[in-house]
Amino acid sequence: MKNKLFTLILGFLVFCNLAIANTFIFETKNIEILKDKNQILAGKGKVFSSDKDLEINADKFEYLKNTNILKSNGNGKAIIKSKNLIIEFDQAIFNQKELTIEASGNVRIIHADKKFTILTEEIFFDQLKNQINSNSKTLLEDNFQNIHIVDSFIYEIENNLLKVVNLKSKDKDNNIVKTELAYINTKSGKLFGKDVSMNFNNSSFDEDNEPRLKANSITKDENITELTKGVFTTCKKRDKCPPWEISAEKIQHNSEKKIINYENAFLKVYDVPVMYFPKFFHPDPTVKRQSGFLIPSVKNPDCLLTVGSG
Repeated sequence: MKNKLFTLILGFLVFCNLAIANTFIFETKNIEILKDKNQILAGKGKVFSSDKDLEINADKFEYLKNTNILKSNGNGKAIIKSKNLIIEFDQAIFNQKELTIEASGNVRIIHADKKFTILTEEIFFDQLKNQINSNSKTLLEDNFQNIHIVDSFIYEIENNLLKVVNLKSKDKDNNIVKTELAYINTKSGKLFGKDVSMNFNNSSFDEDNEPRLKANSITKDENITELTKGVFTTCKKRDKCPPWEISAEKIQHNSEKKIINYENAFLKVYDVPVMYFPKFFHPDPTVKRQSGFLIPSVKNPDCLLTVGSG
């Protein structure tokens, strides 16, 4: 008798808290159906799309039947199984007619198989185009310890491509890359950019040195950075041209070997070419001492050129 009673009560609870509304299935603590307004209000729980591909967790839900729009608030999380994508948020609007998602407030996008996490304040996800975009300041993190900060982005999910504007990127060695426009492969972590500046970690130098690169374009992956038509110097930034610099058709920085390689390079002193190197290399600024040619350095604020060997 007790078992039968328990079954009846359980059945009643499931009936009250499970509702099917066109393209959504509700599994929540409480549900209020307002027939005159074609509206469903629900408390904390889960809402599924009819094909179960989309799962939404939140504290509150509001469903508008006429427009096929679901609004969710508080501790939100959307799981899109077919895309292996998780979106966390404070508020979101799911438009099942247009197949769009608008999320805002502490938005976090986790794409496990793409090795990328996106942190921002608002996104718009067009599921038909398979594209996410945002005009908010955004932080991007990958599995290679790179941290990118951008003003806006467009994420083409199917192409594994992030197009970002006003990028400031810091790698695992605390080198910083800046560029107005860049493309990042979310699967490989590879970065492409143009009109780029790169400031190296300055820990091995004194305050009168600022090791840096400028170039027309950059291609950067986990260990190799390649730049075209670049210029390198360690001289402190000043209004006039730096007292010395190395310019080259191609510059390659190997962060694993701590080496900077040059092709078709000129050593310039006060903007005057004084020496040509078909090929040339030196240790990067993180190396304090190494045999062979050492990075020119300054001994005083006037940035006098000194070259040594180990």
